[in-house]
Amino acid sequence: MLAIPTPRIHQRLKQVLVLASGSALAAIILTMWVTEYLPPYLRWPLVVLLVVLVSIVWVSVLRRQVVELVEIPLAQCVEAAEAIADGDNSRRVPVGQTHEFAQLATSINRMTEQMLAATQSRMRIEKLATMGRIAAGISHEIGNPLSAIANYAHVLRMRTADVPGTAEPIDALEHEITRIDRIMRGLLDYARPRRLTPKPIVVDEVIDDVVRLLNDQGIVRRFRVTRGLEAPEGLVYAERHDLEQVFVNLLLNAVDAMDREGDVVINSRINDAESITEAIDKRRTDPTPQRWTHRPSKRALAWLSRPESPSRFLQIVMADSGTGVAPEDEERIFEPFFSTKQPGKGTGLGLAIVASTIENLGGTIWVQRAREGGAAFVILLPLHSGSSGLPALTSGERPAVL
Repeated sequence: MLAIPTPRIHQRLKQVLVLASGSALAAIILTMWVTEYLPPYLRWPLVVLLVVLVSIVWVSVLRRQVVELVEIPLAQCVEAAEAIADGDNSRRVPVGQTHEFAQLATSINRMTEQMLAATQSRMRIEKLATMGRIAAGISHEIGNPLSAIANYAHVLRMRTADVPGTAEPIDALEHEITRIDRIMRGLLDYARPRRLTPKPIVVDEVIDDVVRLLNDQGIVRRFRVTRGLEAPEGLVYAERHDLEQVFVNLLLNAVDAMDREGDVVINSRINDAESITEAIDKRRTDPTPQRWTHRPSKRALAWLSRPESPSRFLQIVMADSGTGVAPEDEERIFEPFFSTKQPGKGTGLGLAIVASTIENLGGTIWVQRAREGGAAFVILLPLHSGSSGLPALTSGERPAVL
């Protein structure tokens, strides 16, 4: 059903005034016609009396319209604004009968919703910051006793090497100690700043090394990993360890999302803002010929619209055939301590560290549905000025992205 547009105030007043003036004029003409044969001393007093009555009615109608169209809606807006200012976030301005007050009510209500969302977001950020500080402090305090437990476990292994049935529980103990240590290191890396010594890094080489490392450890050996690395000259000004951590976390996340077997596809290329949403031709892993259009998320569009964002950048896509990410979780998965995995299977810090690292490098990351059926993580990173097609840095210059 189409919405009926509300009239403007001057239109409503114009309609009422035309109707009232027409009715008054008709009444005066009718009275003069009826009293045409009366003596003048009776006729003109009646006409004057009628004009006075018509004027009173005309002013009364006009006043009533001003009250209904202006004063009452204005009072409602003021009352609602005062209530909102006093903390009643559930209060909303009723939509008026005219276009001006309907637009004003909509704007105030939208401002209230945004203010409420901003307040909730700020409270949530403050809560996360407090939790991060507490967790970082706890992690630091736990470090020393955990190291002692690890040493005792190592001594216990040596002293019970010949005792049957002890190797398995000691292996489990050391595995859990390692997991606790990994969780604590993740908390500390997320909460505290580190001194960085970045340098130009070839990202394709980092991806190759990470895949080779995880394959040697047997983590991705049962999965089909396809690499389409087309940016051998794409340099990024970063620390190699940070990039390795990013791709290890994303690969481990893809492995956890798949059950025993599946496909992981990693692509890289130098791209630009104009062609980032263009359709992509069929890959050799696709079952049927088709073209895919990847729409950047709001996060990516905001990054692309910034004045300091580069016109050309390195684009990395890591896709899997796992369970994917629900649309309502596409932003939340980058928040600390949020995890879609079963309890005990994830800390909720891996993707938060990935997003934090990418943003520190001046880039952005988002997730979307992959053509393989799972999740596709898309990373955009500003290129180092020594990359192909970009001007080289002069001596002593630093890239503007850091």
